[in-house]
Amino acid sequence: MPRSIVRALQASLLAAVLLCDGGAVSAQDAARQALALELAKVLIDDQAQRGFADQVSLSMLRVIGTILQERLNRRLQDSEGRTLADIIRGFVTRTLPPARIQEIAARAYASHFDEAELRSLLDFQRSAVGRKAARLMPVVGLESAQAVESEIQQSPAMPRLMEELQSAFPVLRSPESP
Repeated sequence: MPRSIVRALQASLLAAVLLCDGGAVSAQDAARQALALELAKVLIDDQAQRGFADQVSLSMLRVIGTILQERLNRRLQDSEGRTLADIIRGFVTRTLPPARIQEIAARAYASHFDEAELRSLLDFQRSAVGRKAARLMPVVGLESAQAVESEIQQSPAMPRLMEELQSAFPVLRSPESP
């Protein structure tokens, strides 16, 4: 395999490798890790796992696709893009099965929360309001993003922004500009 691709893969996977670093743990750390894993299992459902795997796949696809296009000195054909995406998706699926994603997330939770906080989070996430909050979080996020977008579009400062952009980038003054 060409060295540039190997280096790109290594760079893309460096974060995952760093997250996988283990070490000796005390009984207290083991309890915290167990609680964190339990929390990860509650919080990271199938949809979240697919989203995470898709995000990793897309990142790798961008890096490797760019390298391939540079090597080929052309854009990838549709069939080549599909082949590359299938290969990467297979790699990510084999490398990051659901249990592994939960283990990685558990380490992150354990590094930010102590045992008591993890217990409180688990209690909340298992409660009716916690399950409702988790279920509605995407809706609340979307509604918030739409409200922010609307606020920006209706901002009284929008004409000034357009003037500043057209002043800095004269091409934006032309109605034919892309």
